[in-house]
Amino acid sequence: MARTAGVKSAAGIYEAARRRGCGSFPRIGWPPLAERGLGGDPYMGVTGSERRFGRENLPAPPEESRPADAGDAGEIEEVDPATLPDEELMKLCQEADMEAFDILYSRYSGPVMSFIHRMIGDYSRTEALTQEAFLRIFKEAENYKYPRSFSTWFYTIVRNLCKNELRYISRHPTVSLEVSVRESGKGSENPLKIGDSLKARTAEPLDHILSEECERRLVNALNDLPELEREILILHRFQGLKYREISEIVGVPVGTVRSRLHLAIERIRKAMKDLL
Repeated sequence: MARTAGVKSAAGIYEAARRRGCGSFPRIGWPPLAERGLGGDPYMGVTGSERRFGRENLPAPPEESRPADAGDAGEIEEVDPATLPDEELMKLCQEADMEAFDILYSRYSGPVMSFIHRMIGDYSRTEALTQEAFLRIFKEAENYKYPRSFSTWFYTIVRNLCKNELRYISRHPTVSLEVSVRESGKGSENPLKIGDSLKARTAEPLDHILSEECERRLVNALNDLPELEREILILHRFQGLKYREISEIVGVPVGTVRSRLHLAIERIRKAMKDLL
């Protein structure tokens, strides 16, 4: 996987996917989603026949089945794409529909970025991996089988990206912002850390200090969990996925998901018992 900075928006991801040749992109002038409808009636929206032969070449419908106002385009009921379920939007993304992709991006960009950061713990790489995850919607679109849960399919992709990133980090270690500039034991008893130079110089309220301490302890406790327990805990407690969905994503039975989640929660409680 190329380790480059990610694009910054849904439109940018779509354009990057188009340049890479991901998916089958529609011709210029393809009607927007809100103008097409979703039914199988070729006179109400875009269908397979319309894509193959063109709207102007479709045969006229039987008179008895044609609505009285079928010739009045203004009477065609429009569908609000924002109300469509994820799976329907993904079907449209398989046709490289930008509007459908934009809605999926708005629904999932925040949760996916949160998941990635909790998995890899690196702010500098979280955004780039998030953008790469959304590019995969186009790159791997043909592998999506409707009506499979989109969230399950997508989080499986995101999880694999995180695992690849963690393997890369283990082979190419970098200096953390919290690593001491000087070796411990040399010079001052409180060695300078790189991250200290990036922190604000203003005094912080006590509640903010306590909040930072809780977050630091939680991050450390999460990182100390066995890999499978950490993944299950994040997917369930932070991403809100169901046991069945997690089972499919991580590839273990539902019973194992339940037991590992219980173990993970107990480990976190023990690690933070003095703060709870």
